[in-house]
Amino acid sequence: MLQIKRFYFPVFFVIALFVFVAQRFSLHIPYLINNYLNDLLCMPIILKICQYVARQVQSNQGIQIPIALAFTLTLGFAIYFELWLPRQNDRYTSDIYDVILYFIGFMFFVWIERVEKSDSKDYKETE
Repeated sequence: MLQIKRFYFPVFFVIALFVFVAQRFSLHIPYLINNYLNDLLCMPIILKICQYVARQVQSNQGIQIPIALAFTLTLGFAIYFELWLPRQNDRYTSDIYDVILYFIGFMFFVWIERVEKSDSKDYKETE
């Protein structure tokens, strides 16, 4: 599990960047990847960046974003991108599947960040 925690952010970031660049160059991308993959990857990327910044500001590598704050950020993204922006700009569309994917990404982030901590705790107790 430690390996997943260590590598998910750069892998997700590169994949999301690839999809974004492919969309900008109007490359053919399968429908599900084009319309939903970045919504799934969004919250783990954003939350990991927030956690990194908090750790740097506080000079404490053990800081974790509280689940309630991560949930609130996810809800804020859902409201902003799926309710408010579609009403302001025709470029954006409201899609319940995007909201579901934001929250799946949130759950992945919480799970992967918490599991590693419990894994390392179990490891230390067995030494």
